[in-house]
Amino acid sequence: MKTPNSIPDTCSTTEAARLLGISVRAAQLWVENGMLEAWKTPGGHRRILRSSINQVLDARHDNDGAHDDRRLAILIIEGNQAEREALGEVLRELFPECKVQLSQNAFESLLSLGDETPDVVIADIDGLDLAALGDHQGDRPRGGTLLIALASDPAAIADQCRHLPGEFVLLGKPPARDEMQGLIRAFRQGRQNHRRKA
Repeated sequence: MKTPNSIPDTCSTTEAARLLGISVRAAQLWVENGMLEAWKTPGGHRRILRSSINQVLDARHDNDGAHDDRRLAILIIEGNQAEREALGEVLRELFPECKVQLSQNAFESLLSLGDETPDVVIADIDGLDLAALGDHQGDRPRGGTLLIALASDPAAIADQCRHLPGEFVLLGKPPARDEMQGLIRAFRQGRQNHRRKA
């Protein structure tokens, strides 16, 4: 028998989203991706284990110290508004603690950046002169930025990408959620490991 002051071991998706500071849809995706443990009632409602919510909150707290009080900044450069907004929504759901900025083109991006260099740049490279871009890569240090290029037909431009830095990752459009999530998580973990060693 539960006492009036006891906290149940599970909660609804809405309550989990409130506790985590994310949207209900993001909480649903976290359940589907295995980030939150849950089960369904006979009526089809999700019940999320509070212990898994606490694990996410604890991991966030641990990561806060490793980020030098700064959130990971992700810049998306995509000319197509629908694709740009969809990609931004996906990244905000996958990485709710990150700052996600959307830009229509490279010029707009440069104006909005100021002195702040993004940690991750995801750019649509269809129609860009990749050889010229590669020639200018040495002009400016990137300071540990993950560069993800998006192309409608990556196989067709793979040969041109040899002009780009080795850290430049080429993905098809639209990029697969799990592939993008894996790249950004690996980048973030590598950065944290490097800081711990320093």
